[in-house]
Amino acid sequence: MYKRILIVLDTRPVSRAAVDEGLRLAAAHGAEVTFIAVLPHYPLPISEAPFLDGAAEREFELAAQANADRLLAEARDAAEEAGVMSHTMVGSGEDATAVVLDAARHRRSELVVVATEGRNALMRLLTGSVIPGLITAAPVPVLVCRPPEAPEAGVTPGTRAPRRRAARKRAAAASAEPPQAPT
Repeated sequence: MYKRILIVLDTRPVSRAAVDEGLRLAAAHGAEVTFIAVLPHYPLPISEAPFLDGAAEREFELAAQANADRLLAEARDAAEEAGVMSHTMVGSGEDATAVVLDAARHRRSELVVVATEGRNALMRLLTGSVIPGLITAAPVPVLVCRPPEAPEAGVTPGTRAPRRRAARKRAAAASAEPPQAPT
């Protein structure tokens, strides 16, 4: 079904969920993947405006490029281990969503895979998540991945939901009982 998959990387550990899921899909469909790392835009603090020598911005860009290279190398190694053909690319621009969309069009991707930490809408707005923009503007499906949850102590995976339902039923039953008159 999918022959070209674009996997978006970033510095958060949750990004590994997108790599893992994208590679599983690629292996199952015989697809190739392209990993993209979008370089962050340099935030120019107002306090530095009078001293525009550019040294801080150059340091920031070099560190961002080195970080992107490391992420792409790790992803490429994971693809090689999975037996999936991969390509890497680095994008840059003020609008990370536009950079990813341009890459998807350029690579003729049929699916975009991205990871999320599952934060609320306000946190996504404040931290600049690209996911809402991708979902609304992408010309292809966007798969949003979350990392697998670590099981809680003493809870068998897959049993949390039934326990929550049982707890809600007990709470509803307790609130439905008429209050006892003091004696």
